[in-house]
Amino acid sequence: MTQQDTKPTVAEQITQKADTLTASERKLAHALLGNYPMAGLETVATFADRCGVSAPTVLRFASKIGFDSYPDMQARLRGELEARLQSPLTRSSLPRSRNRSSHPMGELLHEIAEAATNNIRTSLANINPAELQSAIELIGDCKGSVYLLGGRFTSALAVYAYEHLRTMRSHVRRVSGQSAKWAEDLLDIGKRDVLVIFDVRRYQSDVIAFAEAASKQDAKIILFTDQWLSPIAQFARHVFPVRIETGTTWDSSAASMVMLEALLEGVGQHNPDQVRARIKHLEALRRPSQP
Repeated sequence: MTQQDTKPTVAEQITQKADTLTASERKLAHALLGNYPMAGLETVATFADRCGVSAPTVLRFASKIGFDSYPDMQARLRGELEARLQSPLTRSSLPRSRNRSSHPMGELLHEIAEAATNNIRTSLANINPAELQSAIELIGDCKGSVYLLGGRFTSALAVYAYEHLRTMRSHVRRVSGQSAKWAEDLLDIGKRDVLVIFDVRRYQSDVIAFAEAASKQDAKIILFTDQWLSPIAQFARHVFPVRIETGTTWDSSAASMVMLEALLEGVGQHNPDQVRARIKHLEALRRPSQP
């Protein structure tokens, strides 16, 4: 990975400084995270007017989250916009770092291990523990159903979460199959329900549309995304952005998986007696009947 890759995104810098922002600055943060990164590419006057704050507030906001100037923040956002649009074909042509291994597969193993480890470490350091706790409680205390949906590559994460959650609680549903059939799930989803959704670059229009429709029906959305933020962030109650870039052809799900496992473990710890009783019952049902 290059030095540029390891720099925090604007979204991560906002998260790190969230507790220091004033009420007016929080308006700017919410607007930028809700329309990321496009809102931050507007002029100072337009961004200020959109959020109902003064132009000097916009300049202070950029400085407070760690930039020398508003144009400096915009330059970072433009770089992120370019990165979020990269395809595997584009990434396959990028220069690779080399280590001292004498075998090509040794180079590959080292490269992947370093990238995945750095992604996990950086991602978890930028997660707000209080937000994770709130998401855990939302799932654990949900009186309706918990829905799970992923895209072409992230559907594996949705399946993994589904298999664990259905062991820990009732009323867990996975939105699956052709997107034309997803309307059948939308038919039932409502304000008592939680939607856990996975969407990373290049963000899927059908997944985004489902999230928007679920939001309009007052479902509470928990989003797992990448450091550049899926457009679903504007509808989500909780957003967990993690690093996915490896410097190789394909993006990595390692940090997403670790973040998901932390959430699942937290759900299990939230209602431990209920979860243990459910697993015990399940194990009894799985045993063959005795003669």
